[in-house]
Amino acid sequence: MNQSKYSLVVLRVTMGIIFITHGVARLYYKSVVDFGNYLDSKGFMIGLTIAWTITIGEIISGSLLALGIKVRYCIIFHTLIIATGLVLVHLPNGWFVVGHGTGGIEYSILILVVLFVLFTAKHKSVSAS
Repeated sequence: MNQSKYSLVVLRVTMGIIFITHGVARLYYKSVVDFGNYLDSKGFMIGLTIAWTITIGEIISGSLLALGIKVRYCIIFHTLIIATGLVLVHLPNGWFVVGHGTGGIEYSILILVVLFVLFTAKHKSVSAS
């Protein structure tokens, strides 16, 4: 495995862990219902169902991503979630996550770029999806 492939593995595993922790944190802090209520307030009629789908999806898909299984399907799932969160939550807060603003889009943009790089990479092992 050459250096660029190691770099892609590090990116893939790191992103998987980040997604897993988002879902696990929502379970640990018992905030799935709050997330569902937020989605309802944004016009989604089945906010709680969506919140549970996203939470469980982050854990399962994040795990698969970290393991290199069905990588492209996982990336599509996470891209949809991150892009929606970017528009609904972060875009109204501007660019910066901290410092010159709070809750902005810069982190979401970085995640989307990493997901794009991973999606366009060639996956030859169990991740060939």
